[in-house]
Formats: sequence, structure tokens, C-alpha cells
Amino acid sequence: MLASELAESVGIDATALSKIENGRRAVKSVELGRIAKALRVSPLALLEPESLPGKMPLAARMSGATVAMGSAYERLVSFTELHEVLAEHGIHSSSKLASVPSVVGAGWFEAAEALATWARGKLPLDGVDGDDRFAVLADHIQDELGIDVLVEPFPGDPLTGAAITDPAFPLLFVNAEHPLPRSLFTLAHELGHVLAGHDGTSVTLDRELSGSTNEERTANAFAANFLMPEETVRAAVKGHGRTETALIDLAYHLGVSFETLIFRLHNLGLIDATGRDSLRSVNWRQLVLHMPDPAVRGDLGPIAAARFVSRSVTPPPTIRPAILVARATTGFRKGIVGAHALAKLVGRDSGDLVGRFGDDPDLVRARQLIEADYRPQHEEAREERFSGLPY
Repeated sequence: MLASELAESVGIDATALSKIENGRRAVKSVELGRIAKALRVSPLALLEPESLPGKMPLAARMSGATVAMGSAYERLVSFTELHEVLAEHGIHSSSKLASVPSVVGAGWFEAAEALATWARGKLPLDGVDGDDRFAVLADHIQDELGIDVLVEPFPGDPLTGAAITDPAFPLLFVNAEHPLPRSLFTLAHELGHVLAGHDGTSVTLDRELSGSTNEERTANAFAANFLMPEETVRAAVKGHGRTETALIDLAYHLGVSFETLIFRLHNLGLIDATGRDSLRSVNWRQLVLHMPDPAVRGDLGPIAAARFVSRSVTPPPTIRPAILVARATTGFRKGIVGAHALAKLVGRDSGDLVGRFGDDPDLVRARQLIEADYRPQHEEAREERFSGLPY
């Protein structure tokens, strides 16, 4: 945007805008809001460039111009703003990342392996049904690691997933517009970003999960290793061969797509690049649609086969960032956060929230204290009435 266009959108002339940029003229609050709106950034990004809202525009530019135009990006920016307000009033996040192994100086592959091994011990998915792995993993991440997880649908949005790796406010985002198997890999991928950079302060916005940088390779390798452990995949192939039945059974129980599983086979050297590309050319969707056929579904029963078919078109469940919601609720009770901000966070009507918190114990106690009878029961000395600090 040209300076003249920005000045026009703000409602000031170009000379006034130039003076603001050079520090020769103070900016009014209404002008600050208009400038931020015109640039599609948070006002905090202009006032405090090193804050989380201040880092969001750079992350968006690195991911592509269209990212900042989407609703998902705006939602994430609003979360960083809410975090800053809450933190400023002493209501902090509670991440539990101190035990994450340091991978500083390690190669991307070694880093991914070390982090996946640690995560499997901390966030066990053994025995979890493939359909439930997404929800269980999201719960584990919030409960065991104190990392906020946001899963909401944003149709047509360029953003697939995102990760805020700042230890003061770690957060994972998954666009629920995509099917469950893809969303599971996205969730694990974004977790890899946080674990690999948990001592940093960056923001990663992913339009797609291509391994074009070492950071993306680390996240992809972590997700593959974590969701599809080497010993599990090798044991299945050794026991049944690389057959249709073996692949169906693995994809079903691990909750991943055939495409993801094929890449894992190549990762582990069980097939070569030619085999990977040949298997990718198979119409797996057609195969899934024929799962009810006993000749196709292998060892899966008809009910399991039907669930497998529906999984490819079923989105993940909506999940709210539990830690941020708890912090915002505390802020609401203390009068720091308004009902509208909390309602927008949890997807509720602000009127419902006011009624819901009407019987909050803190508010009940406050009303009791206010309404109590404080009429003097005995004569008080003037010195007693003027004691204490009146501020």
C-alpha cells in the first residue's frame, strides 16, 4: 500500500502521515486504529513490534500474501491480543515444556526422532482407536503440555495450520475444513514446530505442509515418526507383507491417510521413490469407497470398514483453546476482559455468559460483602476512622 493510499484511508493528508512516521507528530488513538485496520495488523503490532501481535504480520508475509486476508489469521491475531492483555494483568499461560529435550545443534532428522520418542512417552496413543486419535491427542496436548489447541473450520481459507512457539503462549491451530486423517497429521506437524522451537518466540503459519525448509522437514518427520512409529510399521509389513490388507489395517488403526502412510513407507526405506510415486497414483479414494466389499477390506469387519469410509470425509471436532479460555474467564471475573471478548473466544452469546457467571462464587461473595451491615456498633475514635492508606 502506498503512503498516499494509507493516508487517504486513515483520513489524514500525506504530510501528517509522514510526520507520524518520523516521530514529529503524535498519533491519535482513532488514527492508530484506522492505520492498523488499513494495514490489516493489530494496533499492538504498531505500538510494540516485538510483541506476539507484532510478529504476526511478518509470519504472514513469509507464508504468502493471501494468508493475512483470511479469517483464520484474524482469529489468531485476536488471540495474541487477548494473551497480551491477560499477561499484562498477571494472568499467564501455564505451559509444561521444561522437560522437552533440547535439539539445538541437531540435524533436522535427529531432532525429529528425539522429539517423537519423547512425545510418545508423554502423549501415549497406544490402543487408541484411529477415529479417536485426533481428539485424544488434542486433549493430551492441552492437559499434559499446557499448549492451547484451536480447531475450527475456516472454509476456503489459505491457512491449513499454525503454531505459536512462544513459551509464554504456545498454541496450535488446525483448520477443521479438512478430513480427519489430514487434520491429525497437521496437528502433529504443528506440535513438532512447538517442541522443536519451544525456547523461541516465533510464529509459523502453514498454507501446506511441504518440507521445503529444515524447520518444515523437522515438523513433517516428527509427525510421521510420532503417529506411525517405525517398529509398528515394520512389524506390520513383516507380518503381512506390503499387501493391500496390511496397508488398510495400518491406515485404519493409526488414523492416517493412505497417502501419509505411503510417504512413511518411503521414509523407512521399505519402498523406493518409484514405488512411492506408483502407490501415490493409485486411486485410494476409490479403494476406500469399496471398503464394504469383503475382498477389499481384509481383516476389518463391516462396521469398521464403514467407519473407515466415513473418516475420509469427516472433519475433526471443534476444539477451543482450554488454557486461554480459563485465563480469559479469570480476566472476565476480574473485570479485565469484557463479555464480548470472552463470548467470541468460546463461541457463545455474550448475554448467555453474563447469566452463566451471575452465580460465580467470587461475585456472590463480593455481593455479600457489599450488602453486609457495617453500621458502627461502638464509638470509633477519629484517629481510627482516618487510619490506613486511602488509595
